Amino acid sequence: MTYQKSQINILKLKNQTYLPFQLHQLPKWFNTSNTDYFSHKGYCYINLNDILENNQYFNLQNFKDNLTFNKQLPQQYTKHK
Repeated sequence: MTYQKSQINILKLKNQTYLPFQLHQLPKWFNTSNTDYFSHKGYCYINLNDILENNQYFNLQNFKDNLTFNKQLPQQYTKHK
C-alpha cells in the first residue's frame, strides 16, 4: 500500500512503513548509524517506527496532509492582472 501525492510515496516494504524526507528536512535526531532508512530518487525514506520512537508528538495524518514537496498550495496562487 502506498500513499501517493505529488509523485512522492509513503512506502510500505516488508510490513514496515517508510516516510519520505528531503535532505534539508531530516529530523534533528536522524543518525545514519542507528536509523532504519534508505535513499531513493533524491529522498531519504525513514522507518515510521524510528520516527515514533524519537518523536512522541509525531502526527502521521498531519504528515500526509502536508506532503507536497515544493508544489504550490492553493492559498499560494495569486491573481495576475
